[in-house]
Parts: sequence; structure tokens; C-alpha cells
Amino acid sequence: MAGVAVLGVGAAGEVATRLLARGKVFSEVVAADVRPHRLRLVRRLARTRRLRTEEADFGQEADLRRVCRGVKVILNCSLPNYNLPIMQEAVRQGAHYIDLASTGSPDPRKRSAVLEQIKMDREFRRRDLTGILGLGVAPGLTNLLASLAAERFGGLEEVRIRVYGSGYAQVEGYLLAPLFSPETFLEEVLFPAPVWRDGRLEKLPPFSGQEVYRFPDPLGPATCYNVNNEETEMMPRFISAEIRFIDFKYAIAPERKTLIEGLYRIGLTGTRPILVKGKEVVPFDVLLSLLPASDSVAHRVRGHTCVLLDVATGGGHIRRRFWTLLSHAEARRRFGVTATAYLTGTPPAVAAEGLARGILQRRGVTSAGGLETRPLLQALRKRGVRLYEGDPSDPKGVPLVV
Repeated sequence: MAGVAVLGVGAAGEVATRLLARGKVFSEVVAADVRPHRLRLVRRLARTRRLRTEEADFGQEADLRRVCRGVKVILNCSLPNYNLPIMQEAVRQGAHYIDLASTGSPDPRKRSAVLEQIKMDREFRRRDLTGILGLGVAPGLTNLLASLAAERFGGLEEVRIRVYGSGYAQVEGYLLAPLFSPETFLEEVLFPAPVWRDGRLEKLPPFSGQEVYRFPDPLGPATCYNVNNEETEMMPRFISAEIRFIDFKYAIAPERKTLIEGLYRIGLTGTRPILVKGKEVVPFDVLLSLLPASDSVAHRVRGHTCVLLDVATGGGHIRRRFWTLLSHAEARRRFGVTATAYLTGTPPAVAAEGLARGILQRRGVTSAGGLETRPLLQALRKRGVRLYEGDPSDPKGVPLVV
């Protein structure tokens, strides 16, 4: 079959590249990144002649065109600020498109960036192409589980998304070490947090909505806060407009919250240049340079990643939880990466194969919630993504049947 391009081989992109290179669906896998050492690593780990690596800057149109030429699926595993130009290149190439997440804004009055991507729906339909927005683990798997729950219960009234990962992970040698892009993590935590309530989107302050949520075993209770994430806006569009309430919270240890707030208050998350010894410096760039890359900490991290949906319907009389849970130790043994990387990089790889094989028939721009849910969930389970369900009071749950 034709080729697939993976743009960005950070932690999640590495997983997607290696899974696709091991598979038999694509005749060629192109992995592109601006960092030569990451390309050398994935080439060594993939160990197949079907993988071709290309050094490229995704901010340069010529580089984008070069690495995407002739492929049938483009996986955008780079930073969200490249989403729109890569989508436009996908249309030019006649290729299906998948990304992992969108970006927010520090201005609560500003429209979500993902809405500009949705505007490309007509172009994708006209070319008989599929554009999938936010197909990692959260967003991504979250939308698949919400779609399954809506189908099972004949609709949903409330969706509460809870994520246990970077906010509690213990990384040897670091007080703060996000398990996905540090830039994206800090933006999600510090930007206004959207909540869907009774047909409209509200944007709440960072670290609002504090609660102690009891995660499944072996995690237990953890302190959670509202953060910026696009599910609150995407689920009503692509799953059901009847959902009355959706929120999204990260579990963040109190001492880590204090640290992040301190960095914000002294200005280290600022994006406007300041003068330092006669030179202009962006404080956020300095902070990011001091944090480890998420693809470099697998051998240092302890704990688990858990992504969970707590849903309600029937006037609140029916409640159910759906989740995935993976320890970093197991992900390291199986694939040499963190649990967050494995759970984020596997869904886009599975979807790329589904598009190439004709299993995914939806055309136009959509989220994972608008796709064929069961084939994707079944493929994820075959790749080792464990799925569970249970009552909210059940700390163990049972394997999810799909």
C-alpha cells in the first residue's frame, strides 16, 4: 500500500512511527523531525527498510511539501501551532490527516483554534478525505469512550474527564517533568479552562474547580483542577448536542501546583521578550530549556497514567466510568517509553491503518467521537491498550467489552 508520514518524533510520534513501521499496512513510513538525533533513534529502533527519515522544519512550506509528497496519510505529532498549515498540505497532497491536540489561548475571549481547523471540513469532503482532530489519548481515546457510552445508553447528559499523569508522576532528578510536550502541558494548565454547561462554553480561571477525585486502583484519591482542553467543545459537536455538562480536569499534586503557580507569578511563563544583559530573551523559552524533553525521561519515571470518563444520564440515575490505565514500568518494559507516550501514540497509528484499509469511512473533518468507534477500540486492545469500565464506586472495574 501507499505511504504514511509521521511529522514529529517526540515521545508520542516515536511510538506511532515504530508501530506503523512494524505493521504491514503501509509500504513506506516517512518519519520527519527537525532533530537529527531523534530520527537516528527511531531508525535504530524500527529496524526496517520501510522506514525513511527526513530532517524537516514544519514551519517551512517547502519542507512540509517535500516530506509529505505522495503519502496517503499524514500523522501530525508535532506542536499544535503547526496544525493548520499541515492540514492545508494534506489537502494539497490528497492525504488523510490526523493530529493529537489543538491549542488554546491565554485570552478567554478568543475563539478556540480548533474551530479554524473545523472550517476545512468542506475541503476535506470535496477531496474525499478524512481529517481527524485530537486523536491521542486525551483528546482521542476520551472521545471514543464517550461515543461508545452514548451509543450504549442512548445519549449522555454529563461527561467528566479526569486524567492522572504528569501532575503526579515522579521523575528522578526533576521537580517538574511533563510526560508530553512541556510547552503544551504548561499552556493547558495555565490557560483559561473551558467547561460546557447547558449549551454554551464557559471559560474558567486556571486551577479552578479543585476537587479530590478517587481514581481506580492502585491510584486512589488525587487533587484535580480544571485545565484547557478541547473535548469540552468537540464532544457536543461530534458526539451529541444533548450533553448538558462536560469538564476536563488534571490530577496535579498540591506541591506541583504551588511550583507551577510560582513560575507563573514570577514571569517565567511569559512569552514577551525581556531585556537581559543587553539581549532580548523570552522567559518561557528559558523555562522550557530547563525542563527535560518528554521523550528523554522513560528510564526515570515512576507511577501510572490513567485517563477516565465518568458519565451520567437518565437524570443522574445511570452513572458509569470508563478508563485506561498503564504503569510507566510496564510501558518501559514493553516499548521503552512512558505510559503517556504509549497511550498517546498508539491511537493515531491505529487510525492511520484504519483509513488505509478502508475501515474508517467517515469523510470530512471530525474528532475521534465522529469515527467508527468499535473497530478503533478493538484495534487498540490488540495493541495492548487496556480498557475498563465500572460503577463510580468500583476501584477495580472489569475489562470493557467492545
